[in-house]
Amino acid sequence: MSLIGDKNPAKGSDDNKTISFYLGLANKNKAFDFYELVRTNNNGAYFRIHTMNGFSTIAETTSEVIYNDLSKTEWFDLIYKTSMKHFFKEEVKLFKSGYVKQKSGGCLGMIIGLSFILYFTFNILTE
Repeated sequence: MSLIGDKNPAKGSDDNKTISFYLGLANKNKAFDFYELVRTNNNGAYFRIHTMNGFSTIAETTSEVIYNDLSKTEWFDLIYKTSMKHFFKEEVKLFKSGYVKQKSGGCLGMIIGLSFILYFTFNILTE
C-alpha cells in the first residue's frame, strides 16, 4: 500500500493464497494493473504485477520467491524493483502509450481462409 495507496486501489482478492489490489489505467477502458502478493505451496511468497486489457494479459512480472521474513523496507524494495522491471517492459510501455496489439483470427480463421482458397482453386482447375 505504500506504493499505490494514494492512487485509490480496489481490492481484487483477499483469500488464503492471494492478496490482490488493482488500479484502473487512465484513458483506458477496462485496463488495469494488478499488484498481488501470492503464497506458494511450500511456505514461500512472491510479488506479482500484471497489466491487463479486459481479459487479456499485456505483461506479467514476478519477483523471486521469498522464504524468510522481510522487513517493511525490504518488501518495499522488492516490490519497487519488480514494478520498475515491469513498467520498463516494451509491451507495457507500448500499451500505455496507446498501442494495442490486434488479435489474429487464430486457427479457426486460418482454416476457414484455407478452405476458401482450396475450394476456389479446385473449382478453377476442374473447369
